[in-house]
Amino acid sequence: MRSTLTKKFKKFFLVAFAAILACASADVSELGYSYEQPAPVSFAAPAPAPAPVAQPDRTYVPPAPAPAPVPTPSYIPPAPAPAPAAVQYVAPTPVVEPTEEIEHHAPDGYRYKTVRRRVYRRRY
Repeated sequence: MRSTLTKKFKKFFLVAFAAILACASADVSELGYSYEQPAPVSFAAPAPAPAPVAQPDRTYVPPAPAPAPVPTPSYIPPAPAPAPAAVQYVAPTPVVEPTEEIEHHAPDGYRYKTVRRRVYRRRY
């Protein structure tokens, strides 16, 4: 059985190699695609620019400035302020010190948490 597979593989390899070799060495010039080399490009210097034609003198004369408007002095007095209302004195509320501190804080005002490490004992 092994000998038969080896022979078939050799035949297939030989046919595939011949096909690849035929494709690589094929001459396609008879197919009608004629490729002509492009014509060499020659560079011609541009023609010199013609001399500028003299333009007639044109000058711009701006119009005369308009006279500035003269401001007229006018004074509008401010509106009279309303009379102040009667002011009453309000005494501040007394500060009540807490009798019991629920959260314990450090003297600097921060609350520090400690991380408890739990140790589990193994019971055998």
